[in-house]
Amino acid sequence: MKQSQERAAAVIGMGAVTPAGWNIDAFSQALFAGESQFREIRLFDAGPHRTRVAAELDLPAFKARHLDAKVLSRTDIIGLAAAGEALAAADLLDRQGQVRQGGRTGLVCATAGGAILGLEDFFRHRYLGESCDGRQLLTSFCLSALATNIAKEFQISGPRTTTATVCSSSGVALAVALEMLRHRPDIDHVLVAASESLSQVTHGGFNALRSVAADSCRPFAEDREGLVLGEAGCALVLCRPELAPADAPLFTGYGLSTDLYHFTAPDPQGEAIRRTLETAMADGDVQAADIDYINCHGTGTPKNDAAEVAGIKQALGARSKEIPLSSTKSMFGHTLGAASLLEAIATLLALKKQEAPPTAHLRHQDKALDLNFTPLTSQAATMDAALSNSFAFGGSNISLVFKRGGAAGGTAKSTPVASGAVITGIGVVSPLGIGSQAFKTGVAAGSSALSSLAVFGPEWQTYEGGLVDLDAVRRFIPAKRRRRLNRLASFLTVAVNEALDQAALGGDDLVDCHLAYGSAFGCSSNVHNFYSQLLSQGATAASPQDFMLSVTNAPAALVAQHLGMRGPVWVFVEDEVSWEASLHWAVQLVESGGARQVVVAAADEISDSIIAIHDALGFLEQPGYYLGEGAVAMVVEAADAAAERDAQVLATVRCCSTNQDVSCDPTTFTWEVERLAIVAQSCLVDKTRRTLQVYGPANGFIDDLAQEALAEVLPAKARKKSIRHLVGDAGMGGGMALAAGLLAGQGKGQVMTVTASRGGIQAATLVERSG
Repeated sequence: MKQSQERAAAVIGMGAVTPAGWNIDAFSQALFAGESQFREIRLFDAGPHRTRVAAELDLPAFKARHLDAKVLSRTDIIGLAAAGEALAAADLLDRQGQVRQGGRTGLVCATAGGAILGLEDFFRHRYLGESCDGRQLLTSFCLSALATNIAKEFQISGPRTTTATVCSSSGVALAVALEMLRHRPDIDHVLVAASESLSQVTHGGFNALRSVAADSCRPFAEDREGLVLGEAGCALVLCRPELAPADAPLFTGYGLSTDLYHFTAPDPQGEAIRRTLETAMADGDVQAADIDYINCHGTGTPKNDAAEVAGIKQALGARSKEIPLSSTKSMFGHTLGAASLLEAIATLLALKKQEAPPTAHLRHQDKALDLNFTPLTSQAATMDAALSNSFAFGGSNISLVFKRGGAAGGTAKSTPVASGAVITGIGVVSPLGIGSQAFKTGVAAGSSALSSLAVFGPEWQTYEGGLVDLDAVRRFIPAKRRRRLNRLASFLTVAVNEALDQAALGGDDLVDCHLAYGSAFGCSSNVHNFYSQLLSQGATAASPQDFMLSVTNAPAALVAQHLGMRGPVWVFVEDEVSWEASLHWAVQLVESGGARQVVVAAADEISDSIIAIHDALGFLEQPGYYLGEGAVAMVVEAADAAAERDAQVLATVRCCSTNQDVSCDPTTFTWEVERLAIVAQSCLVDKTRRTLQVYGPANGFIDDLAQEALAEVLPAKARKKSIRHLVGDAGMGGGMALAAGLLAGQGKGQVMTVTASRGGIQAATLVERSG
């Protein structure tokens, strides 16, 4: 942005649903009392596993106003209850329970497993040959479902998205929310929400990795054995400081980076953690001497705790031994996608109370970890600033900076250097072939790449979809590396490599490069394989490899770690507009001066589970609807950065726009013509342009609606095209449409893509091809 920007956000509302109770007060009381929440699991039979305990909660009462309560998942209910408490505390709700000025309120949710309990029930019935109500179990199957349901229930019509980096997901969500307030003058408030439930997949997965403790989580103890899982729903309302009370606490900055050491283990020297904390302090306008408390990641696993201590010592120096630290997980367990947010709330409560919460079960501290971890009993302390750490599979490390209400500083302004965003590389893996040239040739010929889905089972032989030749993909990947990649990571690897080759980027160029990745359905085949093994072979036979590669951020993390990209990896799950979520985020980063280069990518796969889910929900019966798979990658960079290295510019991004219909549920598309018309209209920068190609959102559900909407706003000479009838659709569909437009000609001209997703989000992108 060209104007100065407020760097901090005020926190004006909090909500928490935990095993301690259904509100913030219950959480706070248990937190400072050091009350362990671990007990025998009741949700499912944990008998075959190493540990049979978890921090399981009692489901709160929640009365929905705009949602069908019969199809809400456990995860939905937990998250909705927490969101309602936070919004009420922020005084944003009217008498009808709706957010006042919902169009000026953003929504960022976070997830690790989503509504996975419903999926488990559905596939258990299917495995046993039993019938079940697919709509009841699967309506919230999409990873974005919580955001859709919160938006509908509280009528939040501003921009919304969902992040998915497993254990750091909600920390990344907070970072996205902060950037939204920094650079979106049309947004005054942002609700950040996350919820996570126990499930057989996550419980079985961590048991398969042998990273769990049998009875309790004992971070930093001599006899620590590992983590214990937990459930929680939590929410924060952020706003611009000038809209908040003077004594409101502040979220001043974050550090997000990638640990290149290993997919599931941290750098034992703590170097990556040091870098994360130092980045956070720089962004949050604090120095090591200013930090008065740290809420540690503190999982209780031997390697993670040791690496975190090493990183903290390097980043804070002598200050690390002068302050209290503690682990919320020692009481409430590891709540995965909700962990960062729950622990951010714990940090804010510590600042407010001027008291460090304890680390429970810490009776015999590891002498090598010689910091003050506040064993067993809380400690009074003077605190003005604090850090909260979260680290995840794939090396996704984040540290958050908070300041006490009324503390000095934390509202520094900055004037980022503005630069336009350009595209300098394209890579495509599609059902039409491997590489951009094969894709371009197939699209130009109008060749349909749809084929029978019978390869996934005879019951699917009457349906078609866009399938990628995996054997052809794997020929582009060295054999040694090939064995470490799942289907999605294979697609993504080839697409990203092609885009980087065209952009002439590699090696040291990528060290601090960002990666923004989107996926509608994540690594569905690995999730399904792992759960199928639990059903058919039992807990002891389930593959740790399948579990590790089941997390949504796995493809992006594997690519980043292989290429030496230690910068931020952003992962978005927004159904059919997942590509647009990633691209638009990259453009904002570049235009605000937050990044010089961003690799933007999206990938999805067709699997037996995805087919079965869409069949049960009735999608496959819709004429013209086809599932698709593949990957698209583009290099987006600042125009001046491209000029400095004399890069060939393929196109300039002119406009990005989204529109949200809050009447939709997680499985429905908008039926309002004006929604699509508005989002397309907002991207028509210059209606007089003679050459405009528009790739519309036709997907079988909204074809007539889309035709009517685009006819209302597009110039008569605009050439309207479609891509989804050739390759199918998923989260990368908009990227394939944009690639088709960019590859279609050599001369100057504009390309617009318009995409509609279930959940009611419409997105448009306008780029101008270079001559």
